[in-house]
Amino acid sequence: MAWIAGQKIHHDKYEIKQELGRGRVAITYLAEDTRGKKVVIKTLNPDILNQLSQSDRDYLESGFADESRKLALCRHPHIVSVIENFKHQQLDCMVMEHIDGDNLANILASRRQIPEKEALDYIQQIGQALIAVHKQGFLHRDIKPDNIMLRKGSYKVVLIDFDLARGFDSPLTSRGNRVDGFTAIELYFNSARSQQQRGAWTDIYSLAATLYILLTGEKPVSSCDRQDNNIGLKPPKEHNPDISDRVNNAILHGMQLQGENRPQTVQEWLDELGLKPKFSISQIPKIPLWAIITGIITLLSLISIFKDGRDLWQDLFPQPSPTPTEPANKDTPK
Repeated sequence: MAWIAGQKIHHDKYEIKQELGRGRVAITYLAEDTRGKKVVIKTLNPDILNQLSQSDRDYLESGFADESRKLALCRHPHIVSVIENFKHQQLDCMVMEHIDGDNLANILASRRQIPEKEALDYIQQIGQALIAVHKQGFLHRDIKPDNIMLRKGSYKVVLIDFDLARGFDSPLTSRGNRVDGFTAIELYFNSARSQQQRGAWTDIYSLAATLYILLTGEKPVSSCDRQDNNIGLKPPKEHNPDISDRVNNAILHGMQLQGENRPQTVQEWLDELGLKPKFSISQIPKIPLWAIITGIITLLSLISIFKDGRDLWQDLFPQPSPTPTEPANKDTPK
């Protein structure tokens, strides 16, 4: 049974405010902690769990717990932060930060198209986030504008709503809305062979499809229709002639139907777009407050040894003595 507004969980630490949405196997809630801070809690859908065999349920629960722990290790400015993981009434739960802002799907709906420079900035940020995700050995699996949040009052985007089902699929969890234009063909099948065909290139397909719709305002044809009905993918430049040739070609490469024909790493694809790694102030390691205080105390102690700061400066950097000059000789004959 799903949780309801006002319900308190995890030793009354969190109060459920409302349900935010449902995926294949999970439900996401808006909640508040005891300090009134908003958080997002994701947990498996108990109605789905109760209809599964014990072996399928065990597999799904272990996969969700394992993937949520991996996500917690992905500390990155463009990945939603995981606050904690816990169990409540035998349900695995993951608590994440609440992003104040709107998703790119809603922003695109109001603007129809995003200029290339702005869209590439968003894609580069999410691309860097995916590089961190892939280094942890797992995939997002559900990249699309709905799952990219733009922080309020900034141009900083955050990747949210990871598919933590670890390749789990069954008749109960297969959903028709996966035919959405963003899903790579290898995600529609759950055989051992199809799972082996998944990799960084799987997320690259979705990221390229996201860039496609941001620049054109048109959703790309689904990979299923492309494969089963032989429907071709219309180049994005035909929708929007302002798209550069380089970006147009990179999108088409990233959306190749077969994974082996796509770029194999996110960085490779970002390079094709002409996006070089850029330094971010958020990448500077944060200095602990205690270290700052210790440094200030040490500096004040040094200064106190001398009468004032000026003496310290003069001792460290003494001024050179003026060069003596010989007085003029009044008796010098003219």
